[in-house]
Amino acid sequence: MHRNDWDNAAKYLAEAKENAPYDLAARMHYAETLWNTGEQEKAIQEMEEAVPLANDDAMVHARLGRMYLDHGVPTQAHISANRAIECDPRYPEAWKLLGDLAVLRNDFGSAKLSYIRAASNSDGMNRDIQIRLASTYRRMGQPSQSLACISQVYQAEYGQRLPADVGVEQALAYRDLGRNVEAADRLAELASADELSIDLLYVWAECEIAAGRLARAEYAVNSVLSIDPQHGPALQMVGQLPAFRQQAQQAMRR
Repeated sequence: MHRNDWDNAAKYLAEAKENAPYDLAARMHYAETLWNTGEQEKAIQEMEEAVPLANDDAMVHARLGRMYLDHGVPTQAHISANRAIECDPRYPEAWKLLGDLAVLRNDFGSAKLSYIRAASNSDGMNRDIQIRLASTYRRMGQPSQSLACISQVYQAEYGQRLPADVGVEQALAYRDLGRNVEAADRLAELASADELSIDLLYVWAECEIAAGRLARAEYAVNSVLSIDPQHGPALQMVGQLPAFRQQAQQAMRR
């Protein structure tokens, strides 16, 4: 929706709330509209006021918890996530929220368990949960398990254009397994679609060097410098490229 549409919706739903203050759906729609127009604190207040209208509704608690987390209040988010699970131990969004909170604490073991619970309670393959689980496995030093999660996404959504974060996780898992050619090729695809951050462009350059493809590494690192000419690691890599080329030539003569 465009901003004007959200603003119009907010006015309409504010009136609906005034006319039916005990209508849970109206309160929640109003809260979502406030959130999407940047009124985050007001949205949270609306959700807090909606909770007593459906105190045993896991969805309400989980959505409030997600708002708390996105607004930078993780303690309250944790309380809401646990309350949602008390209401419905099989509600996947509550487990996903708990997983995100565990990642925030760098508690990847707990995050993995929460994401597994979220995945097992979802109807079919849930891409967001699988990507979170893949990232968690990789950060735990288990890239093979990460690739297995990514594979499930590709199998379930074969033929569809997937978001960049799927390809990024796949590339990083390849890198961690030492499969640098595959990692570099995947990152090159994403770079050609302008879907890499400057940090990931630098990772692409590193993978190309590890794969022994120095011309491609030079192109990748120059992509970094085109964005930030003072990027320290990229400048250092450019300075090292002549030595890498010399080493490659010497290896070919042997």
